[in-house]
Amino acid sequence: MLFNTYADTIKSIIDHVGKKIVIGIPLGIGKPVGLINCLYQLAREDRTIDLTIITALTLARPNIKNELQKRLAAPVLERIIGDYEDPLFEQDRIKQCMPDNIRVIEFFLNPAKYLHNRYVQQNYISSTYTHIIRDILNLSINVIAQYITPSEEYPDQYSVSCNSDLFIDLANAFKQFAEQGKKIAVVGEVNINLPFMYGDAVLTQDTFTHIVDTKEYRSLFALPRDEISPQEHMIGLYTSALIKDNGCLQIGIGSLSNAVANALIMRHESNAVYQEFLDKLEIRHKFGKTVTELCCLAPFEDGLYASTELLSDEYLHLYRHGILKKRVYDHTGLQRLLNTGQIQPTMKADTLDILLDNHIINAKLTPGCVEFLVRYGIFKETVVYRDEYLIINSEKIPADLSLQTARQRIIATCLGTELKGGILIHAGFILGSRFLFDQLRKMPRHERQSINMTSVSRTNLLAWNPELLTLQRIHGRFVNSAMLVTLTGSIVSDALENTQEVSGVGGQFDFVNMAQTLPDARSIIICRSTRQTMHGLESNIHWDYSNNTIPRFLRDIVVTEYGIADCRSKTDAEIIKAMLNITDSRFQGSLLNLAKNYGKIEHDYEIPIPFRNNREENIEFNIKELQSKGYCQPYPFGTDLTEDELVIKNALTMLKYHNKFQLFLYAIKSVLYFKSDAPFEKYLRRMNLEKPDSFTAWIYKKILKLAINQTSRSSIQ
Repeated sequence: MLFNTYADTIKSIIDHVGKKIVIGIPLGIGKPVGLINCLYQLAREDRTIDLTIITALTLARPNIKNELQKRLAAPVLERIIGDYEDPLFEQDRIKQCMPDNIRVIEFFLNPAKYLHNRYVQQNYISSTYTHIIRDILNLSINVIAQYITPSEEYPDQYSVSCNSDLFIDLANAFKQFAEQGKKIAVVGEVNINLPFMYGDAVLTQDTFTHIVDTKEYRSLFALPRDEISPQEHMIGLYTSALIKDNGCLQIGIGSLSNAVANALIMRHESNAVYQEFLDKLEIRHKFGKTVTELCCLAPFEDGLYASTELLSDEYLHLYRHGILKKRVYDHTGLQRLLNTGQIQPTMKADTLDILLDNHIINAKLTPGCVEFLVRYGIFKETVVYRDEYLIINSEKIPADLSLQTARQRIIATCLGTELKGGILIHAGFILGSRFLFDQLRKMPRHERQSINMTSVSRTNLLAWNPELLTLQRIHGRFVNSAMLVTLTGSIVSDALENTQEVSGVGGQFDFVNMAQTLPDARSIIICRSTRQTMHGLESNIHWDYSNNTIPRFLRDIVVTEYGIADCRSKTDAEIIKAMLNITDSRFQGSLLNLAKNYGKIEHDYEIPIPFRNNREENIEFNIKELQSKGYCQPYPFGTDLTEDELVIKNALTMLKYHNKFQLFLYAIKSVLYFKSDAPFEKYLRRMNLEKPDSFTAWIYKKILKLAINQTSRSSIQ
């Protein structure tokens, strides 16, 4: 049924499924915010409605309490997300004043946002991405809803675009429920700001019980483009050397993943500089035999294919720079022949013979054989099978390759030029910058068709088709980030020791586990070795940690800014030594003593000399050397900030880790800073502080001037 108002849509849903509604809406940008806000508001007013919302990664404008940060952020947010509509339930969750008849459950949280929110912490489901459908179904879900976008060519087709991840499998389950007589609703809210994505994301109108199109399309929630620190650039460079040409890649999102993509582009396009730098780091000699064997420093001749739950900016950049160019095909026999080099993407005279020898087609071609040959471009798309003949350009040729004359004519007239239907990226959902969505919308159809938006049951597992997916994911490298790692290889990515949830398991476990299953794949966990907190510098490498996302029996490769630790198939002592080698030297001694005290390493062991000077200043020195040559810039993929805003941001970042007492002292110091306003005029104007209208605003002005002076001296001369 088609509707043009939310109220009519919701009335129809309630009439159909009743007032007890358990609704699943997708993570990220696919939430049908207009629809869900109308439903939520109705449930707030009508307490006879029992509403449960199951979702993840709820995106909303940040609640910024710091006045200086708010003055900087507000115009930037306006540019990035425009008239995006915040979910109403998020406002009540933040205040922890949810109505008694409404419950919101999430399985992946906006990182670190809800650490002190009792409501969210108590209504979090810890689950892997591929198990969440089971968990959702166990909660008696009876409605699913998300954004969709219509096809311009076929009026009965829609794309679930940014969130095919769970919707496809849930829609199939709901179809079975409907056949069993259960009352369910599958709802699509039209938003034409979504790019129309192809592959499994394309569904027919009859998939949905309700489609609402108000003709008022809100902006999508876009993420700001990240700054990459010197430490993150170094992690990216080390990681890039582990990615094998002609392989399969998965990376996450954020500054660390941006750093990996940037390093891969440097490897591909500026290989001499890249190799010279990594040789200087002695990457081939410092990190063990296995790492030496894994190192791949050459440009990408065959290129990479991506299988990922998340399609983010990084993949678009890799595609634009000619790295993401390997195509895979959804046919086991064809993919095997490509992997072994028996056939090439370009058609040759012997291609049909090779297909015959491998029993992929029959000598006497059947309709199924011809359909296969046309689908993959082996035959021209104008070839038609009719009554045991091939028809092309009015010529009628016997469909029998065993007949010499027929075979010659088939090769001469029917053979295509290159394989078609290849996929560069299989992905489950899209999340990224405004630039990403703009580029996807503008991308020609044939390019978008090389991106198959599909379910996470395909991207994150092998069970969908073990043989085919194993062939497609050769040389798999699954790169994911962590908050902390332990000295024996456990990975901490989702929660604190007290079990307060920071984010969620997501797909990390799935990819780590898959890397252990595929014959030549590796899991690569990237992690900054230290973090700056209110209490000072702390190590992200611990002796142990009571909460683990990835247990140590699945340990594989760990990369920090100080290098690579290969932890697979190693003893605990060997792993501890490798991890100490990539630990910041300010924390090596205490960790080594713990290992000795617990009997996990020899009492006379000493950290090798080449690893005793793992210090932040050395990282910054090395990266600045590259930056002087134009590489490893803070914003290699652009920024959403103006030059003036970047200066202000750097100043406010410097203040970020001051505690209240330190900020008080800084405020006093700023009052005694008497430099003229003239050098700061454009920054003060941007922050609306040229003429403070209160004593507080005057203090903010003084603090900002001092902070800018300390962080950007060259800009105020």
